[in-house]
Amino acid sequence: MPTLSIGKVRYVWKGTWSATASYDILDRVQDSDGFIYESIKAVPAGTVLTNTSYWIKLSVQGPRGLKGDIGNDGPKGDPGEAPTAILYTEQNNLTDAQRAQARTNIGWAAAFAASFASAIAAWVTSTLGSKIEAYLVPILKQLCLDNGATQAEIDALENESDS
Repeated sequence: MPTLSIGKVRYVWKGTWSATASYDILDRVQDSDGFIYESIKAVPAGTVLTNTSYWIKLSVQGPRGLKGDIGNDGPKGDPGEAPTAILYTEQNNLTDAQRAQARTNIGWAAAFAASFASAIAAWVTSTLGSKIEAYLVPILKQLCLDNGATQAEIDALENESDS
């Protein structure tokens, strides 16, 4: 009995279109936007999908659908625990206890006493004398107060530098 070859009778999915591939009749591909094309005859490599001599576009983008209803809010999350460290907050909003805790956290008193206060006091005393010292010390005290020091801490530093 003789055999009759009728060729390809149904499409073959080839995935995403590639410019380096050649395609046979009835091969289907998808472009980068998701549209589907079918080859209507053998397609040489590099033949773009918009070439209607080789490709037919099978899918088109439909109109945009209506916007759906707004969903319900989900449950409120766990607030978690309060932090143990004090994060940066504008200085005027800190309580005395928060200032003390912040200074403890950063080692303020030790660092201040060891570096800034002793260095400035030595420089002022040895270089500028008592007239400029009388002018600068109140300014330094105010700066210390503005940056969170208590008067007791400033007095202690002053007594330390006098001894």
